[in-house]
Amino acid sequence: MSALLVSIAFFCLVGAAALALYVGIFASHRALDDRFAALAVKVRVTQGTLEDDVDNDPNLLRAIFRWASKKVPAPNLDTPQGEKLQQTLIQAGYIRSAAPHFYQVVRFLLAAGCGALGLLIGLIFHDSVAQPFMLALGGVAVGIFVPSYYIGRRARIRQSNIGRQLSDVLDLLVVCVEAGLGLFEAIRIVGTECERHGQDIGTELSLVAGEISAGASLGSAVRGLAERTAVEDIKPLAATLIQSEQLGAQIGPALRASSDALRTRRRLRAEEQAQKASVKILFPLVLFILPAMIAVIVGPALIQVIRTISGG
Repeated sequence: MSALLVSIAFFCLVGAAALALYVGIFASHRALDDRFAALAVKVRVTQGTLEDDVDNDPNLLRAIFRWASKKVPAPNLDTPQGEKLQQTLIQAGYIRSAAPHFYQVVRFLLAAGCGALGLLIGLIFHDSVAQPFMLALGGVAVGIFVPSYYIGRRARIRQSNIGRQLSDVLDLLVVCVEAGLGLFEAIRIVGTECERHGQDIGTELSLVAGEISAGASLGSAVRGLAERTAVEDIKPLAATLIQSEQLGAQIGPALRASSDALRTRRRLRAEEQAQKASVKILFPLVLFILPAMIAVIVGPALIQVIRTISGG
């Protein structure tokens, strides 16, 4: 064996040993630090103070946002519009108390930025005075509309995800309850696992477990879950759990019955959507596909007829 191969093998072995030593010494500490950091973030989120030394942050965007947050007033949540905004934000997953003010500031900054961009484009590409102002007004309208559209669409997507994940979560709760765990422990464990896998319903179940740990009853916690998510399938589940708790019935059979009923409703919805598909596909078929087919089929014959008539 040549000296070059021996040297390469020696350096590879030394590098592998150094890497194993680094992973053995520092990896566990780094994982522990990450867990503590995640726990600190969760504590700050529950307290509504998710601000990590933003005053000392040299980022220009954050400096502009801090300035705008001091200038833009928070929305009045006592009005019907404020209550609707807060409910939509909660349904979209923004549960912090400062979420409405944050939304208002983002809306103001986006409207100002889009308006200034529209005015600049109008001044560059147009010579008249009216068109830049029209573009600026259009930019302001876009900046005001986009955040509300995003929040509404995010809320709908989140509700759809929670509705799809609910039946599987009920099966997991049934397994945990029938294995001997209490309902609170089952909710806590299932919520933690679902949250670890990035499911939206895991966050809601963790909030339910937190409310129960803070002293709330199971009925009020599940009722709060139904109000936060606004998912229709959770309301009968909440009623079932509340009645089971009040009457002292077994939770496992009630959860299993709710899971079976939920699957039945989901299958009926799928069949309904399948029946609607034939009607929905009719409009693009008539507007786009049939004219193209007619042009392809009748076109050559029409051209031949025109040539025959013109030749005669």
